[in-house]
Amino acid sequence: MQYGSAWWSWVIASGVACFGTGLVYPKLKVDEGIFGGKDILLFNVYQVVSNAIAWIIVAPVLDIVIYAEPVNLVFTQGITATLLNAISAGVIGSLLLFAYSKTRAQKGSLTMED
Repeated sequence: MQYGSAWWSWVIASGVACFGTGLVYPKLKVDEGIFGGKDILLFNVYQVVSNAIAWIIVAPVLDIVIYAEPVNLVFTQGITATLLNAISAGVIGSLLLFAYSKTRAQKGSLTMED
């Protein structure tokens, strides 16, 4: 439902960014109902690094190789995409993970009634 065809270099870069960000989830304690300062920092380090790899390296290189795009254009786009994606993923992702963690019961928080 878009005009034209998919820009495959950016589709692949999106997958790289999401895959890299997803690698942090097992290290977080969200399923235990905990998403504190260290978890927020760890999540954001992973997502910023993943976005940087995806948008400053993968997307521009594939744009050059696949579509013969001008070098300075694709790297400028990549840096812009990295900054905007890192900010939005940092804010929205942190809020969503925090909210989700509050839906999980913390270990030892439940007691059995007689």
